[in-house]
Amino acid sequence: MVRPTDGNAQPHDQPDWAGNTDHPDLTGIAGEMRAEWRAEQESAAADAAAQWRHGRSLTDWLRARMHAGDRIAVRVASQFFVGLVDEVGDDLLALRCGFGRVEIQLSAVIPIAIEFVEHATDGGRRAPGGRTFHAALVARDAQRDVSVGTMLQPEGVEGTLLVGRDFVSVVNRSSVETVVPLPQVAWVTVSRH
Repeated sequence: MVRPTDGNAQPHDQPDWAGNTDHPDLTGIAGEMRAEWRAEQESAAADAAAQWRHGRSLTDWLRARMHAGDRIAVRVASQFFVGLVDEVGDDLLALRCGFGRVEIQLSAVIPIAIEFVEHATDGGRRAPGGRTFHAALVARDAQRDVSVGTMLQPEGVEGTLLVGRDFVSVVNRSSVETVVPLPQVAWVTVSRH
């Protein structure tokens, strides 16, 4: 049945309870149904947000910071670095700091805390991920004037970096070689001295 209209009629695809009621007794019921529907939608959205939040990993959070171009601060083995996320892997966080790039090992045995510093208004980047901490160190193999932070020497050991399968060596200017098992290496960067 087609009803006369004044041009302000509700769309025909809306259900009657959504506000297209001609019967005065249904007006209150329609309002209650709309309120109930809104509450169900809000609850479903909150559940979905909680499920998403609980499913995120640390690398997911770090990649989001990289894509946004956000600045973060990282305290690792008593050293403090501030910069932009340059690369993320399962056990790798690379930051682009004012002095250069620092590779940080993400490991359960290395103490680390990350703080959000500043949200970028533009920028950000997408970078290929998946490289490991070891692979990042191999890219620095034989690099001179490198500083390597370890669990025993968090301030860093300086020299030329040599990378083995499960350890690194740092050879200083006096040819003294410091050998550190890879799980004990916290971070690597260019020498800051």
